[in-house]
Amino acid sequence: MRPKHFQNKARREWWSLHVEAWRRSGLGIRKYCRQQRLTENTFRRWLKQLAGEDTARKLAEYQTELRREERTRALRKQKRQRFSVSTDIRNRATQAFWAMHVEAMNWSGMGVRAYAAAMQLSPHSLRKWRDRLDTGEVAIDWRAHLHPSARPAVSTSARNSTPERNLTAAEIGDPTAPAAPIRRFFSDEEKLAIARETEQPGAKVSAVARKHGIVTGLLFRWRVQFGIGQKKRAKLAHVVLADNAAETQVLRNLVRPPEGMVAVDLADGGRVFAPVGSDPDAVRTQIESGEIAP
Repeated sequence: MRPKHFQNKARREWWSLHVEAWRRSGLGIRKYCRQQRLTENTFRRWLKQLAGEDTARKLAEYQTELRREERTRALRKQKRQRFSVSTDIRNRATQAFWAMHVEAMNWSGMGVRAYAAAMQLSPHSLRKWRDRLDTGEVAIDWRAHLHPSARPAVSTSARNSTPERNLTAAEIGDPTAPAAPIRRFFSDEEKLAIARETEQPGAKVSAVARKHGIVTGLLFRWRVQFGIGQKKRAKLAHVVLADNAAETQVLRNLVRPPEGMVAVDLADGGRVFAPVGSDPDAVRTQIESGEIAP
C-alpha cells in the first residue's frame, strides 16, 4: 500500500473501528479476520499504521496471553466438574453408582487410576468406595436401582430364559457361572415319532412342540420332510356301465347338465348338452350330418 492510502480519512475511521472491536473481542487476528471476512495481511498493516509497530506487537501478545489464560480456566473448570461426583455414603443412588463402577473395574482388569482416567472419575473416591464395598461397610444391589428401560429383556420362553447374572460371573472357573445351553439332536426315528403325534385326534402342532421343547416351525418342517399332513391326491374310481338298458338310463339321468346347458336326447339313445335356448331338432340334425361331433 502506498502512504497516501493510509491518509484516506474514511478508510482510517473504518479500520480504526475494526481494530478497536478486535481488541475488545479477545480473539486472535486470524480468527477475527475470518469472522469479519477481512484480509489478515491488510488488517496487520492497518494495525501497525494506526497503533504503531511496537503497540501492535504488544496488543497481539496481550490477546494471545488472554486466550491462554481463558483456556487454562476452562480446563480447570472441566477438571473440577469431572471429579464432582458426590461421595455421600447415606445416599442410595450414590452407593449404586459406585458399586456399579467398582464391579465394572474388577471385571475389566484395569487398575484404579487407569479406570478412573477412562471414566473421568476421581481415583481417590473410586479407591475409597472399593474399600467400603470389599469390607462390607456398604452392601447394595445396584441393578435393583436401574430404570426399567435399562434392565435386560426377559425372555417369554421358559426354556430359553436365563437368570440375570453380574459382570464378574462369567470368569473362567467360576462355579456360579451358568453353563452354556447344550444343543439337542434328534434321530430320524425320533423326528418321525414326534411328527406322527400331531396326527392324533385333537392334537395341535404347537402343543406337541411345547411338550418336546422344540419350536413350532421346526416341527412343521419335520412334517413336510416325512410327508405328514399333506393333501392326498384324489383317486378316480373305475365305473363299468351295466348291459341292461334300464340301468343305463338310470345312470345317465344321474348326470345333470352343467349350468347354462340343457340335455338333448338323440335317436340312438345318447345324450348331449347344448346351450339354453337351442332347438333340439336343429342340434340332432347337426349331429347326424356330422357338423358337430357328438
